[in-house]
Amino acid sequence: MTTSSKRALLPYQIVFGVTSAAIGGILAVLGELRDELGFTDVGIGLIVTVGFLASCVAQITMAPLADRGFGRQMAVAGVLVSAAALVVMVFADHFTLWVLSRAALGFGGGLLLPGIRRAATVLDPANAGENLGRLIVGEIIGFTLGPVIAAVLVQIGGLRLPFAVTAIGLFIFVPFVARLPDDGGHRTNRVEHSFDLLLLRRMQGALILVFGYFLLLGAFEAVIPLMFKDRGGGVLETGIAFTVFGLPIAFVSTHAGRTADRLGGAKVAMIGMSVAAAINLSYGFIPGIWPMVAVMIVAGVADGYGFTAGQVAVSRAVPERRQAGALGLMGAVEVLGAGTAALPAAALYGEFGARATWVAVASASLVCLGLGALRIRGTDPVTKALPEEPHPPAPTM
Repeated sequence: MTTSSKRALLPYQIVFGVTSAAIGGILAVLGELRDELGFTDVGIGLIVTVGFLASCVAQITMAPLADRGFGRQMAVAGVLVSAAALVVMVFADHFTLWVLSRAALGFGGGLLLPGIRRAATVLDPANAGENLGRLIVGEIIGFTLGPVIAAVLVQIGGLRLPFAVTAIGLFIFVPFVARLPDDGGHRTNRVEHSFDLLLLRRMQGALILVFGYFLLLGAFEAVIPLMFKDRGGGVLETGIAFTVFGLPIAFVSTHAGRTADRLGGAKVAMIGMSVAAAINLSYGFIPGIWPMVAVMIVAGVADGYGFTAGQVAVSRAVPERRQAGALGLMGAVEVLGAGTAALPAAALYGEFGARATWVAVASASLVCLGLGALRIRGTDPVTKALPEEPHPPAPTM
């Protein structure tokens, strides 16, 4: 990968990092939110779930616009919607407002993701996996720093301060997003929808893998803050846990992308995701807080390979001009998988405890991984994305 390619990717990494920090900060305060506002475990699960589902809707419906050259405009709109949602969270006291504002935050994130991921795959198509890995570095750094920053802000000014600071930061960040460069990839002039990509068998298999993996992440985000709170932890311990989990992902994701470019995204994804599922199962049997934090370090390594390679598997299933549509569909499946698991996992935890929750979630994930592997078997990846139509000029703001 050339130095110029790394430099071209940097603005997209920054956008991903800043917006991921906003999401990560919210996750760290869910346990405190439950206790301070009197929400139930199921209520917290619903708040997490609606955010995932709103992002799913945005990525399915809006991603094809990025293939037509509107990625930058979508990113600006996504940041503005996210900032407005955080402003509502500063003042929200009622459960309905929290649900609606979390949905808006999820929709905003869903607007900006497809164009940014497309840029990572088309800037240097031969090294798409490595570029996706580098993009994940920005995402994970933001995601891991967000909880720690939120924990510090809670100690300084209470539960609402992280939302206020993050909202202000996003509004200030808008001019930077508005100057994102054109990704330079082959675009389409046609109005296309993402659903036709589901006819591709390899795409089906890759998406099933992603869905199975994100069952784990949805349960993780909904249940871990509650587990830590019930075991005597607070925002700081939860923030440290998410940081410890995320840092290994950031360290290995670039190498994971290179490995996926060399060995195949589907193969690397299956291995990494299967190991991650096995580790998640162990969460139901580990006592206390700090032993779990130690295991999360190992989980982060497996997740780094599975998460990155899963994106490469989806990218290699379609030609260049359909990258945003495919990656938007993948993003929708990611949040659909996470949303599918978040509410049931929170309900299982509240009713039956950690052991039953993690056994059920890990088992469901492994079943999906097996089904995805079966669909991929016998198919070939797209190794060279040839332009199928002229490259139209980028739309102006």
